[in-house]
Amino acid sequence: MKVHGKNVVFYAIFSFAAVFFIFYKADTIVYVSPFVPSTTGSSMEAAQPRISISRSETNKREVTNDPTPRFKFQSNTEKPVGVETVMAQEASINIEKNCECLSNKTMKSYDFCYRNPKNSSLIGKRFDCAHLNTLEELKLLDISEQTLVDLSNPNRDASDVMFVSAISMNHFGNFKEMYALIKKHWPQQKLVLYSLDLPDIRIKELEADPNIQVKKFNYSKYPKYVENWAEYRFKALILAEAIRDYKNVWWTDSHNRWLQPKPLGQFYGEMAKCQGDVDCDKKSSLMMFVNATHSNYAVLTEGLLDYFPTFGLDTLKYNDKGLQLSAAFVYLARTPFTLEILKWHALCSLEEKCMNPPNAKLKCDIIPRWEKYAGCFRYDQSSLNLLMFNSFRDHNHYFMNVGRVDRTYAHY
Repeated sequence: MKVHGKNVVFYAIFSFAAVFFIFYKADTIVYVSPFVPSTTGSSMEAAQPRISISRSETNKREVTNDPTPRFKFQSNTEKPVGVETVMAQEASINIEKNCECLSNKTMKSYDFCYRNPKNSSLIGKRFDCAHLNTLEELKLLDISEQTLVDLSNPNRDASDVMFVSAISMNHFGNFKEMYALIKKHWPQQKLVLYSLDLPDIRIKELEADPNIQVKKFNYSKYPKYVENWAEYRFKALILAEAIRDYKNVWWTDSHNRWLQPKPLGQFYGEMAKCQGDVDCDKKSSLMMFVNATHSNYAVLTEGLLDYFPTFGLDTLKYNDKGLQLSAAFVYLARTPFTLEILKWHALCSLEEKCMNPPNAKLKCDIIPRWEKYAGCFRYDQSSLNLLMFNSFRDHNHYFMNVGRVDRTYAHY
């Protein structure tokens, strides 16, 4: 009888432990890790996967009522480069339940909470799952749907290199001057121009040039507030549409004047050479070329950090690593890294309070410089720069010289 009693107790304890384990693991969801850059290989490489957090841990974090990490100095230690590559070999990871968005089309789960690539304990607010259909249409979720660029190959198919711009009617003259320089340097170069409000007669005038294709920006696909040009949401969405349609995109604002360009073949060659050079740090597949003349911190309205948290705030204040670069002139190659950046950039443009956080305004209280907040925001430029900075922690990784570029400020 004593032996029988011990067996009953043993089986009761064992059964309770098994049930507890099943329920503890019941809410895990497997998904494929997104790509973040590795500074030792090409941008085609995957880097660190997300941290697996169970529902009990998630609830524990929620109960503490801590604010979403913004300027939190949780850790100033970046992962060694080699660690990222090893961790990327893990086949699957888990999505926190409160970050999951489920596709009605594919029944796949996606993580809609941004995690800082250099400190994955910093997790942003979840973006609205209502935007998932838009990201699917833009092909920003499943890399297998896309043909990618090999940055180690300096050759580009001319049919897959597209210059892209966008204008409203009050920039018609700006565009014609900008395009005249492109045509001078590259007479056969194609350009897609997104019309924000051009009348048909102006579109017909532009398309008399066989190298210009005008597309009317389709506002109806996006939330109503995308129509507010002063928030510049349309730029992020046009970048996403362009990289879906073309493997290599040169985005240029109508105010740009590329007076003395570096030959494009030389630029692609420099990027290719860098991929195989361990001492070269410019391995990004998204490059920017114009100094905004102030720090990221000077124009960083903190609501953006609810979605894209960062750490080591002082690095954002100075021009050695935290310089803000102009979003008016950008090269993008379709790689996993570029698609990952544009996924979050597009989500920010679709989320009402991300690209237009509370108290955001374009006009500054003081001239933006370095360590002081100037009381203003740069909308798409602030979003793109923060995403790039979080990936590399140094703007020099994605800042290159492509020749002399000037800029006009008048609208005509």
